[in-house]
Amino acid sequence: MAVDVPQQANGLKVAIDTIVAPKAAFEAIRVVPTWAWALLIAIVVGAIGTYLMTPAFVHAYPGTFAQQAQSDPRIASMTPEQQQAIVAFTQKTLAFGWIFVVFGVPFGALVATVLMLIFDKIGHGEGSFLKYWAASCNIAIPSFALGSAVAAIIVLVRGADSFPTLQSVQEAVPSLAMVAPGAGAKTTAFLATITPFTLWGVGLNVAAMRIIGRVQAVPAWLAALVILIVPALFAMAGAK
Repeated sequence: MAVDVPQQANGLKVAIDTIVAPKAAFEAIRVVPTWAWALLIAIVVGAIGTYLMTPAFVHAYPGTFAQQAQSDPRIASMTPEQQQAIVAFTQKTLAFGWIFVVFGVPFGALVATVLMLIFDKIGHGEGSFLKYWAASCNIAIPSFALGSAVAAIIVLVRGADSFPTLQSVQEAVPSLAMVAPGAGAKTTAFLATITPFTLWGVGLNVAAMRIIGRVQAVPAWLAALVILIVPALFAMAGAK
């Protein structure tokens, strides 16, 4: 049954519908791709959430560095002054971590778009780059921005001083890292990216490909799972 979608799509409504009525949102995007409002919301909310968590990151880093010094001979061989200089520099960098959200959200949406388009072609779908880009920008709101907001609330309630290491910050937010407390840094980093919000994103990515591109279930699910795993692998690779 055809759905009557206005040719002038309301970007703010589509962004909200992605959360409360995703079928309607993706049907609208299939006809008129709209993404500017969604990208702005994802960046602003994500940046605010990251900024509010900054005190916890800054407080926790010295503990993480001390752990690294115990297992890394290069760090252990440094003078206390050299070690303190590294800690101070990293803390300053962490204080501006929210700025990376401005670039990270569009980059993440671009990666997701490319992966969706690849699996769309594999599954002989009808999607296009612009339509999947619009879907990815809108999906970034529940999968990233809302997750960042919830994580910030948890950190604020607990207090920045309650986190002795960066790993403890990762374990504090709802994620698969909770099922493996005390796991290694790389394992925790990987599991910490798999949250109720990123899993929500998996379902939305599947729905987007099925509705926008008329893609079959298998390639749609494969695309969604790859989109989930890629950032997890990057997080694991960057953990020490």
